[in-house]
Amino acid sequence: MMPLPPIYPITDARLAMPLAEQIRHLGALGFPLVQFRGKPLDAQDQWLQLRQALAESAANGGWPLIVVNDRADLALLAAREGLAPWGLHLGQDDLPPSEARQLPGLAGLHLGTSTHDEGEWGQVDPACDHAGCGPFRATATKGDHAEPMGLEGLRKGCALLRGRGVAPIAIGGLTLADAQACFEAGAESLAMVGEVWKASDPAGLLWEAQRLRWRQRAPVRPGQGVVLVGGSGGGKSTLAKALAPRLGLPLVDLDDLIEERAGTSIPDIFAYAGEQSFRDLETRHMTEALQTPCVLCLGAGAWQREENRAVGLASGFACLWLAESPLRAWDRVAGDPHRPLAQARATFMARWRSRIEAWSRLPMVLPLGRSPEELVEAMLGHP
Repeated sequence: MMPLPPIYPITDARLAMPLAEQIRHLGALGFPLVQFRGKPLDAQDQWLQLRQALAESAANGGWPLIVVNDRADLALLAAREGLAPWGLHLGQDDLPPSEARQLPGLAGLHLGTSTHDEGEWGQVDPACDHAGCGPFRATATKGDHAEPMGLEGLRKGCALLRGRGVAPIAIGGLTLADAQACFEAGAESLAMVGEVWKASDPAGLLWEAQRLRWRQRAPVRPGQGVVLVGGSGGGKSTLAKALAPRLGLPLVDLDDLIEERAGTSIPDIFAYAGEQSFRDLETRHMTEALQTPCVLCLGAGAWQREENRAVGLASGFACLWLAESPLRAWDRVAGDPHRPLAQARATFMARWRSRIEAWSRLPMVLPLGRSPEELVEAMLGHP
């Protein structure tokens, strides 16, 4: 099932802040994914704002990921400019997702839809990997919504969607006070408009939602091996050092292991043997490390190799993406001589962008400025 962040924020064209700026603002706060909803702006204004948002995201490592609401035509225009969004949400009256997937440049998008009753839950278009389920209650942002279904309707819808391998998103007038009950009912994420934009601390709202979801479905458990993936400078090593003793497992940093076995540094391996030789060493030592439960911290590029992903996902380890903002990561590692791929900002961001799609298919850990110790406590599902 497609992992999603605990809050699925949506732009609001009624605000004074332009839509592209809304997306930039949420990304800077640590939101990894934002839905671009342009109504009631006209098509030209929507396109200009979407193109700006996608271009800024691309320049900043693909962060945040952007889902286009309803407008397959705008997603198609973006794809033609090399700015395809991460996803496209299509309502029941829009172009069917399976048909949208056939459009040039949209084959790789993550497609979602809205569902409101048992007939729609049981017949979700097979092209979709996520779907809204609701409305939970009436909402001011959508005047033509279906009859609110409440908690029991949400519970039934989530069960049916999960049974089809579709990630359910609770929709409709949700607040943080609803989060625990919605996660208990099976929602993977909570779609929010007003709750996000009226919050005095949106990042704190996202943190609380993540903490509440982990209380229902902790991402790690004592004794289970863990693989941490993510970008250079994202904090994987720091988190691994805090997590390993709490799980009662040894810590294995793959880069450190490679240097130890090779008897030289990673920059030297890159300089004298080339990146391909280094990637081969990653695969060999990762496969070895996965034979025994541990907290395995991977280098930024390791998860890109298909063989590594297959071995990791088949290992029984919890494979997690430490989803830090690439802007924060760059501030930490820019010019670090021990990181051969962190010498130029444009190169750093381009590599991050090329890797974020593979990372985004894993359950995410959002640090949101919390200490490693606080993050570990929350990951273990503790109150």
